[in-house]
Amino acid sequence: MITKLTLAIDDMVIKRAKRYAQKRNLSLSKIVEFYFASLTAENRDGDATLPPITAKLSGMVKIKKIFKEDDVLADALLEKYL
Repeated sequence: MITKLTLAIDDMVIKRAKRYAQKRNLSLSKIVEFYFASLTAENRDGDATLPPITAKLSGMVKIKKIFKEDDVLADALLEKYL
């Protein structure tokens, strides 16, 4: 069953998406459908799957210490201005 969907998207994003779709010989509707399908896809464990590029990059960097955003920002500002 096909259902019509209305979206509000920035004009520049739509223009870039249309060029992307045209280069790949796809409709914008099909691209949105593929995107929603990939977002909602589940693997055998019932967990949502990551997009392929994210899955490849996941786990590449090991962080020994968890940083708070505020602390990182404060350190960067101190380093820059002092």
